[in-house]
Amino acid sequence: MKDDYKEFYESEEANLDSKSDAKVILFLIIVAVIAATYWVAVQ
Repeated sequence: MKDDYKEFYESEEANLDSKSDAKVILFLIIVAVIAATYWVAVQ
C-alpha cells in the first residue's frame, strides 16, 4: 500500500501533504453528515 503513493507523488513531502489533505477532507465530510443529520432530526 505504501508503494502505491510513490507512483503518484514526486516527493515524500508531496505524499505527506496529500495524506493530510485527505484527513482534513474526511473530517469535513464527517462534520457535514453530523450537521445534516442533526438538522433533519430537529425538523
